[in-house]
Amino acid sequence: MKKKTRKISTTLTLTFSLIIIASFFVMFIFNTMIVPYYYNAKMEHKVTSVMEMIQQSSSSEEQLERLENEHQVTITTQPIDGASLDDFNEALTLNLNRKKVALNRFWVTQETLDQLRQTARPIQRSFDQGKQKSSFLVEMMVIDDTFYLVGVSTVNFSETAALINSFNLISLSLTLILIIFLIYVSVRKITDPLVELKKVAEEITALTFVTTENIPANEIGELAVSINKMSHALATYQKNLLAKNDQLKQFTADLTHELKTPIALIKAYGSGIEDGLDDGTYLTIILQQAQRLNEIVDQMLDYAKLEQQQTLQKVPIQLSEIWQQTLRDQESLLEKEMILLLEAQTDTSMSLIEADPLLIKRTFDNLLTNSIKYTTDKEIQVSWRETNDFIEFSISNQTSLPSDFDIEKLWEAFYVHEKSRNKNLSGTGLGLSIVQSIMNEHGFDIEARLVHKTLIFNLHFNKKAKAAFFDERVV
Repeated sequence: MKKKTRKISTTLTLTFSLIIIASFFVMFIFNTMIVPYYYNAKMEHKVTSVMEMIQQSSSSEEQLERLENEHQVTITTQPIDGASLDDFNEALTLNLNRKKVALNRFWVTQETLDQLRQTARPIQRSFDQGKQKSSFLVEMMVIDDTFYLVGVSTVNFSETAALINSFNLISLSLTLILIIFLIYVSVRKITDPLVELKKVAEEITALTFVTTENIPANEIGELAVSINKMSHALATYQKNLLAKNDQLKQFTADLTHELKTPIALIKAYGSGIEDGLDDGTYLTIILQQAQRLNEIVDQMLDYAKLEQQQTLQKVPIQLSEIWQQTLRDQESLLEKEMILLLEAQTDTSMSLIEADPLLIKRTFDNLLTNSIKYTTDKEIQVSWRETNDFIEFSISNQTSLPSDFDIEKLWEAFYVHEKSRNKNLSGTGLGLSIVQSIMNEHGFDIEARLVHKTLIFNLHFNKKAKAAFFDERVV
């Protein structure tokens, strides 16, 4: 079952809205349950601290007035001189009225007075004023037969909190609408590039390697740049892969053609022997074609090994020594074909390079054999050049190739670029493909040029290893 998806813009908008609503409920609970207790505790602490100051200091009129103004409380005193309780409360109420404190519910009981005389400790009371929606919090104490009262009017904070919450609910509703709209607009600015990146990813999945031009200056922009790079890389890889597949198809067709010719000859001459038509040369031809098949198979195995080789046995080598070994191995063939090798001599020894000696020897063998087969004037020219970065080896010979010949065809497997002047030296067309594979495996450069009927191969052996290159081989 496919999991239901939700847009990021919707998710973020709902998330932020729920956070705001949750914050309001926390504030609602705080205003309703905690703030009233905190308010009452602060008022109680106020009257208690003022009463402690009265105990610790003189109780002159100036001192009491100063405490009143400083702490915003009401302080009154009343002597306890044996007057009746009613007269005492009436005088106390009159004193409060003079201080502009009008109370409709205030009375000090006889029990409270007796307790104050006996304990000499302050007593705290709160007198609810009923419809006035307030209370009068007092702290009372008897000092030297004088009754002291410190009071402060307190509001009914529960109703105040309810009023605040009602106002907050209305303001939250209006604010929430505005906030949701602003959040949605802001989130869309974030998610719109993601939506476009999704479309680009879908196009890439369908092997249409498009890119996006909408690149914001943030992390999403960095993601867009990475996707663009990935699209370019995949497009290049697909192009190379298709080219390799085409080459593989052509390789298979060429291989079939190359194998078909000697097999057909072997079959034909074998049938001739069977029919008694042999003139004494049939067996020789069959053996030659069998040798031809063997050479093709050997070249195929070498080519396959190079294409699949993962590691090279690199050691420091002297290129000139390997070239001289190649000349010694090919000396008999050079003399037989009467080939003149023109090589610039130098007394300066060249630097060592890191390479696989067996494969470099194969490279020199194939290039020299190719020149011997196809030179038209029986001359092969060889030169060396060393720079700070590389050693260059060049080998060239005259050729019958036309000036408009596509030089890249030389690297194609089984492509025979021209007829050998000696049919005994005809090749399989794999030699130059093997040379190119060896050079690529090492990260060295090779190029072929056709200049005024002269075919030139330039090999650059880098002294320092190149960075890892993109492997484009078909797996």
